[in-house]
Amino acid sequence: MQPNADLARLSLALEYADLASALYLAGGSDEAARLLAAAAEQQLGDLYRLLGDQVQSEALQDQLRRIALRYTAPNYALRSHAQARDGQQALARLDGLAQPHKARESTASFLRATWFLLESMGLEAVVPQRLHQAIELSTIHAGEA
Repeated sequence: MQPNADLARLSLALEYADLASALYLAGGSDEAARLLAAAAEQQLGDLYRLLGDQVQSEALQDQLRRIALRYTAPNYALRSHAQARDGQQALARLDGLAQPHKARESTASFLRATWFLLESMGLEAVVPQRLHQAIELSTIHAGEA
């Protein structure tokens, strides 16, 4: 494990997941949220594959926890849900895209995959709070689409 490279990869993945979750919770910028969630899942997936069987070792778990605990979520000021949704729908009409729900569903899937990867690496204690909230929201509203 290369601590500096892995620190950067894990920190970036946590930031991507946190920002994607914040956008998902705000209800707007579905495409940006989807891209960020996909990037978080990709970064964590790459790190998980890189670590391989070592991911279950006690020493590696301690090191991953120390790395992840260094991450602090930035405080993003996001527009209200109504403003974000209105802007998204206006852009969709201009672009001829009438499927913002597909991007939202895709975002929820990537966020759940990110959650699963963090759990499988033993990092559930450092999952960003907004990712917790986004997973709860997507689970509650999964059958409404």
